[in-house]
Parts: sequence; C-alpha cells; structure tokens
Amino acid sequence: MLKTELIEDLLRVQDLQRTIEQHFPQLWPAVEAGLAACATLLLADNANPTALIYVGPPSSGKTTVAMMFEGAEVNGEPLVYRSDQFTPAAFVSHAANISNEDLEKVDLLPRIQHKVLLTPDLGTVFRGKTEELMHRLSIITRVLDGHGFTSDSGMHGQRGYAGDYLFTWLGCTTPFTDNVWQVMAQLGSRLFFLALDPIASPSVNDLVQTLSQPIPYRERLEESKEAVHTFLDALFITYDGVRGVVWDPDAGGAVQMIARLAELLAVMRSRQGQPESPHRAAAVLFNLARGHALLYGRTQLTDADLPMVARIALSSMPAERRAVLEAYTKVGEGSLAVAQVREHAKVARHTAEQIMKDVGSLGIGTLKAEGVGKATHLVLDEKWGWIITPQDIEILRQATSWQSDATWQKSGDAREGEQEE
Repeated sequence: MLKTELIEDLLRVQDLQRTIEQHFPQLWPAVEAGLAACATLLLADNANPTALIYVGPPSSGKTTVAMMFEGAEVNGEPLVYRSDQFTPAAFVSHAANISNEDLEKVDLLPRIQHKVLLTPDLGTVFRGKTEELMHRLSIITRVLDGHGFTSDSGMHGQRGYAGDYLFTWLGCTTPFTDNVWQVMAQLGSRLFFLALDPIASPSVNDLVQTLSQPIPYRERLEESKEAVHTFLDALFITYDGVRGVVWDPDAGGAVQMIARLAELLAVMRSRQGQPESPHRAAAVLFNLARGHALLYGRTQLTDADLPMVARIALSSMPAERRAVLEAYTKVGEGSLAVAQVREHAKVARHTAEQIMKDVGSLGIGTLKAEGVGKATHLVLDEKWGWIITPQDIEILRQATSWQSDATWQKSGDAREGEQEE
C-alpha cells in the first residue's frame, strides 16, 4: 500500500464527517476548519501560530464546535488547553499577590506551547475603549509571532519567555464593532476568523420534530466530541506529532490563489491609505490550506483545499466590506449597483453608498455615475478581475454559501446547546 493510501486509511476523515453531519450537519465545515488549524502544528516549517476565532451571534453553533475539541489528547497526553476566563495578561503574569517563584506556575504561555488553546468566550477581549483594545491586541499580536513574550512591571521587573512557542488557538466570540477592526488594521493580520450564520428561526413543526428526536443534544455533542478526539489522536500519531511533516514545495495554482486571497485580505482589512503587508496573511492561509490537506492524507495542495481558506479570508474582513465581495460573486459581473450592495449588505441605500465609497477608496473598484438620476456603480478594478473569473468565482461562491443549504432542522439543535453561552 502506498504511503498516502495508508495515511488515508488511518485517518478516515470521511467517517468523522459522517458522524458530525449526522448530529450537526450545518457545522461540519466549521469543525473541518478547526481540525485544519490544529493540523498546522504538524508542519515542520511553521513559525506562525494559527489563531482561528469563530464569530457568530448566539445560536450560530460556535460553542458547540469549540466544545468538540475540549479535552483532546494525543497518546494520552493533553493536546487542548481550555481557558474559560481568558485575558491576554495571563500569557505572562505580573500578579501582585503572587511571588516571583510562583508566577511561572500560573503563566499561560508555557502551558500552551505546542498545544491548542481553546477559549469558548472571547467577548471581553473584543470590547472596551480603543486604548484598552490596543493594549490587549498588542499583547496577542506579539504572542502570535511565535517567539515567546516578555513584559515588565514595577512589582516583578522583566518576566517572560523566548524561543519556540508555537501553538494553535481556537476561540469564539460574538460579532464586534468597527473600532476592533481599526485596531487590528494597525497591528497586522494575526487573528483570523470564521463567520457562522445564525440558525434560522424554526417553525412549530420544526420544534415538534426536534423535541421528538430520540437523541438529546448532550449525547449528540458527546458522540461528536469523541469522534473528533479519536481523529485528532490518529492525525498527530500518523504524522509523528508537532512539526513532524516536512512539506514538499508547492508551486501550483492553489498557491497562487492563496497569495491572491492574502493580498485581497490585506487590502480589505486595512485602513484607508495604510494597507498592511500581506506576508503574514499569506503564511497563515498557506498553513491552514496545508493543514486541511493533511486531514485528507495529502502533502500536496489541490483546489479542494481552497474553499475553506477563502471562507476564512472573507470572514477575516469587516462584514460590510465582505458584503461587496459577496455581491460581486453572486452577480458574476465586475459592476455593482447600489441596490445590489444594499441587498447583500442588508443596509439602507445611503449606507450602501457609503460602503461602496469605502471599498472604492481601498482601490478595489471605481465609483461611476452614468448621469443625473441614474444608478451609481462600483466597477471592479482590473487588478482584482480574478475575483470574477470562472475558476476563482466558483471557489468564492462556495466560500460565501457554505451554510446556506443547511436547514434549521438539519443543524442538530445547535440552538439548544448555544443557550449555554
């Protein structure tokens, strides 16, 4: 048996998918993305911790997905470290009521080295005044460089860690305000997101069918959780653990698409006139694509790895700007009218016009008015024409519609578990 065939036989990702879809079919793509993030730890050349944050309103299923990873082990050793009350200051503590000798026992950073940090609620991290956000996110930015973190205080002087502090971070939060995007634009692409749609409101018949289901939510979650744990254990053992995979160089179309997505993300996430460098985004998206390939027993990228990467890239943009790109993919043309942006962004006409001006100022397109009383259009710049080419538009369409076909009933009652948020 060929090595790739042996790996595929050991991993059986299709068996895991069937289990998740049996209980929570709408959530499989989110679980798959979390698994790909975990798999980035296996890459020998990975120098960038992967932070993937699930974003959605209550009843979107994000906590259900996160809980499937809780308690995962590899060869009997913990892989996932859960923190319910996380603050960035916990990475390296300067608590006044703890002695210097005992501080190392409470520092978070050494406890998550080469592991997965799981934070089911990051809402407090993304709330507050701009100064507070800047302080918190600057710590996170430094930690996500992967080289450790040191800080100083009057109480304990300089404390911290330097060296190889690679880890993966899976978290959850509700949607946040524009000032968070503005702060992140100043700090660069370190946090990446996966937007989850709210579960549609059920009908009375849906509720009756759900209440009549023979398997309660908690049992379905536990069965899904066990399947995820079994798969992660096999994944890390099969690929010889953290940094066990030496990746063969990729130079095909998949890598080119990832580079284009990274450049697009850098522009769409930047402040006007101050675009961030796309290098970090390209590295993390590339790692996520490779992590996805490893789930399926491959050490080469294919087009099958791209929809997930595109979903994450689009989710990592401000929602109103993302709506413009989604409109381009739905329309399939390089010119958008105000009404089309309004429809996809679900905003008033005036707001749609402001969004178009904002995106135009980033260089994505040019606003053109055909005359008095006629509609204004946002015409896609030639540089970004790849967005509507047949191959790439299909990938982007998959990225923007990945949850649209799932019904409330098929979601396996993610709503029930999300009430615990």
